Amino acid sequence: MPAIAIGLIVMMWPVLTKVQYETLPKVFTSRRIWVHIGLSMFLNWIIGPFVMLGLAWATLPDLPTYRTGVIMVGIARCIAMVMIWNQLARGDTDYCAILVVVNSILQIVLYSPYALLFINVIGGGHSIHVSYRDVAISVLIVCLGFAPPVYISADASRST
Repeated sequence: MPAIAIGLIVMMWPVLTKVQYETLPKVFTSRRIWVHIGLSMFLNWIIGPFVMLGLAWATLPDLPTYRTGVIMVGIARCIAMVMIWNQLARGDTDYCAILVVVNSILQIVLYSPYALLFINVIGGGHSIHVSYRDVAISVLIVCLGFAPPVYISADASRST
């Protein structure tokens, strides 16, 4: 297991132990959670990436590699730190856990298409292109904590 995955687990473990998992089904009956999930999706997956795209172009118009990095960070949702900040703010850990799970799943599903959209299509910089395969493998490594066997065997065949 990579160091990133271990670090995330160590960081989130104390917060996750405070979630009352047996009450989560009841939380989903509340209209409030659906409003929170909708607001979170809108801010995280619609507004946030466009704000970072605008900031990247406003501050780094002549540096395409840095601009691409800012765009990639802008489309990535921070998952683990949300729980830490929620704990520091004495927020509702149940609501936070649900939002983190939803955003984590969407991160795994949407990050690769968003990277292609915001870098290759909307980003306008034709000097840098990302491939879906490379981004998807990176997401699997970071978010799921492992590299798929195809990726490992491809590296092994190159080194021999």
